[in-house]
Amino acid sequence: MALSFSAERALRKAGSEASEEVRAVLSDRVVAYALIASKEGTILFHTNPRLKGTTLPEGEVERWAKWDIVSGRRITLGTGVPAYAMDSVIHGPQGSDEMLRLVLHTAPADRIISRADRLWWTVGAMLVLVWTVGILFERISTRHIRLQEDMARQRQLTLIGQMTAVLAHEIRNALGSVKGYSQWMEKQIQESGPQKTALGVVLQGTARIESLVNDLLRFSKEEVYEMTSFELRPLIQAACEGSVSSWEGDVAMDVDAGLTVFADREKLHRVMVNAIRNAIDAVGHSGHVGISARSQKKEVVVTVEDAGLGIKEEDIPRLFTPFHTTKTDGTGLGLAYSKKVVEGMGGDIRLENRKGEKGAMMTVRLPKGVKL
Repeated sequence: MALSFSAERALRKAGSEASEEVRAVLSDRVVAYALIASKEGTILFHTNPRLKGTTLPEGEVERWAKWDIVSGRRITLGTGVPAYAMDSVIHGPQGSDEMLRLVLHTAPADRIISRADRLWWTVGAMLVLVWTVGILFERISTRHIRLQEDMARQRQLTLIGQMTAVLAHEIRNALGSVKGYSQWMEKQIQESGPQKTALGVVLQGTARIESLVNDLLRFSKEEVYEMTSFELRPLIQAACEGSVSSWEGDVAMDVDAGLTVFADREKLHRVMVNAIRNAIDAVGHSGHVGISARSQKKEVVVTVEDAGLGIKEEDIPRLFTPFHTTKTDGTGLGLAYSKKVVEGMGGDIRLENRKGEKGAMMTVRLPKGVKL
């Protein structure tokens, strides 16, 4: 467009110098050739002087009939070199409309575009690399911060556990004396009366404190796991028998015979007893509790379901937090202990409301044992 504008300015100059000035304007090495033609198709100017005065092909004249259109297209020269032809209208020295055709070499521009394309891919690859490194750095930093927080929390829990163990031992020692003396006094009183009733209340309180101290000691001590492969069904049956002996409800057990699990037998038994008792407490004096176990790839999935009222949404995030309980007589250590030992055995434990049904469901996942 700049060349067209310059050529038009040169043509408006009167005299014979106009042609030479136009030739000077169009002598740029980017220009393959240029021509100016009248409406009738007569070539008034050509960078090749021998073609001046000749006539354009009839098709070209017809194509140039629309003077208000500026068009451009890629072409191939007779030498086989690619070029770009641009046609535009200019105004001659007498005010007549004339057509200017500029044919430009595209090789320099194509090289620039090719280099730009390669540069774009390079810049794009660098941006992707920087973006990826940024994401990795952010994740590594976040993980590092989380690990530091977990380590600090673990140190605090360890310290609390040590303090709890010491306090629990001292409390149990003092409680033993209170319990023993109360039992001796109760035996000395033969007839029922206020004193015997009061001693019974004391003994109930000491039993309650003793249970809490035992839970504290069990939760705070460092666990040692005796991992073995054993059949799961007898363990669940034993846990049921010890939990539902005086319960009037119904327990449905669906555990395949021969299904083995790799875990600590004693600790898993305690986990199952706690889960079954929680389910019984949820349904009340009578109701339905379902226990099932199935093999899933390299895991054994055990579920304990109840048809109780379910869990309040605000309590779900804190279910496995030590000392958090929804029971009036609970210690808040049963679920915390279960989570501790199940994860220590390489498993996973969850407690959630049943989907589409009333009640809650505890799910325990443990490694599958070898076939016995």
